[in-house]
Amino acid sequence: MSFKVAVTGVSTLLGENLLEILETREFPVTKLVLTDPGPVVGRSLMFAGHANRVISVSDASFDEIDLIFNCHPEGLPAHITPETLTGKLKVIDLCPAENLDCPCVVPEVNASDIASSSYLISPAPASVIASVALSALHKRYKILRVNMVSMSSVAEVGHKGVEALASETAKLLNGRDPEASFFGKQIAFNVIPFTGKLDDKAYSDNERFMTHQLHQLLGDEDIEIVSTAVQLPIFHGQNVVLHAECQYSIDQNEAQLLLDQTKGVRSIAGQDYTVVTDAAGQDEVFISRFRTELGNDSGFMLCAVSDSLRKGGALNAVQIAEHLFGLLDH
Repeated sequence: MSFKVAVTGVSTLLGENLLEILETREFPVTKLVLTDPGPVVGRSLMFAGHANRVISVSDASFDEIDLIFNCHPEGLPAHITPETLTGKLKVIDLCPAENLDCPCVVPEVNASDIASSSYLISPAPASVIASVALSALHKRYKILRVNMVSMSSVAEVGHKGVEALASETAKLLNGRDPEASFFGKQIAFNVIPFTGKLDDKAYSDNERFMTHQLHQLLGDEDIEIVSTAVQLPIFHGQNVVLHAECQYSIDQNEAQLLLDQTKGVRSIAGQDYTVVTDAAGQDEVFISRFRTELGNDSGFMLCAVSDSLRKGGALNAVQIAEHLFGLLDH
């Protein structure tokens, strides 16, 4: 069994990581179409020992393609939408439009939703991590309310974010003005109290997006979710801090055991994980500091970290594809 695959936005950090993960996980690709809106058009990229020329999306034909991974907000041709998708073609969108109403999937959480649509969304890194951390606990204790703080790395906005942090840091360390521009404020040695665009109520689009996705992933619109997204001055990774209140009392040892048994999670009582020293380059969601509230045994808090370009991004999309096509050996 092999498939004809297209990857749009191959010059993005997500696109680069997705190609690497497809190759290392030996996803059975018989034909590969690579498109990009940027300057890499015309260049050749290696995949599984073969050179593949990058073309513009306007020149690409997807007639024979089985699966498209979209890694760029403007990567898909205009005629490929959830409403127009027909035939055998499937789409896994890593950069969906905010108003796109399609199933978003994290296989460890809601793999049963994969068969329901030909157009699937691989959610934002914070949504992936929070859903993996909360899913088993919600099933056991019924979460009523969640306060989620997402702390994002600059990699989540792409190469330009990484370049901005590197440039500003180098200038400051050499006693120069950082000349901050990309983030609107200095990012080096600083924390920006939001990510995305703010509305007239001081909520960001990313915060609303995360709330919607977490409702969908946990399959419960009744959970009260409050999201806050901040921008950290780190290159890679995603940090999420969660505070939840539940309907039922929580036994801390039982809850820790549930986390230990959750697929895709690494959680050891007493072990503290960080995004740089533990999660970078790894495939799991790392959970630490699980604790119940003082004086309230129906509330808990935890910290979760993961590599935003792997489980928080490209790896999750590839895992969706493996489930979609019955490739469950990994």
